[in-house]
Amino acid sequence: MVDYVAISEALDKATCRALCSEIRAATGQAAGLLGHSDQKPQWSQVRRTRRAEVSTAAQGLIERLLAEQKALLERHFAIALGAFEKPQFLHYQEGDFFVPHQDGNTPLIHDESRFRKISAVIFLNGQSEDPSPEDYSGGSLVLHGPYSRPQLRVAMPALPGSLVAFRSETTHEVTPVTRNERFTIVSWYRGA
Repeated sequence: MVDYVAISEALDKATCRALCSEIRAATGQAAGLLGHSDQKPQWSQVRRTRRAEVSTAAQGLIERLLAEQKALLERHFAIALGAFEKPQFLHYQEGDFFVPHQDGNTPLIHDESRFRKISAVIFLNGQSEDPSPEDYSGGSLVLHGPYSRPQLRVAMPALPGSLVAFRSETTHEVTPVTRNERFTIVSWYRGA
């Protein structure tokens, strides 16, 4: 099984729409890898999305939300969690993606990501194959099974305002967005 928790309606729809508008209008740059903000040309074959620089108010709102969810996540994953990393506000456009990867807590990586224990993704707009000005197609967050069950894949439902959390060593990906724009916020809780 893939261990994750989904929290519906962590944000209301009006807040999600406001955050989508702010991310769309914000300045930003290509999202880097492994905590690096600089974008190397070869990284576009691994990850393509834009990291938006949002207002202090938006940042504070999401930081409060993450702080409020910490105890629930500690109970679910049976782990003591420390601080979380500064949330990243992501804007995926058509063709954007992130190949299968792990966010951290793996013995093979010796950078700052090794302290990440739980990954959190907040969906701001929905996913649908039906044309809609607010929803997108493609862009699925897919969690992969453990090494003992590599064929297992679980696509997370992209419900506006929902938060999905999983262990940072879980292999996962974002499939290419095929229509419209995908807006999400990500962060990582570190161990206590």
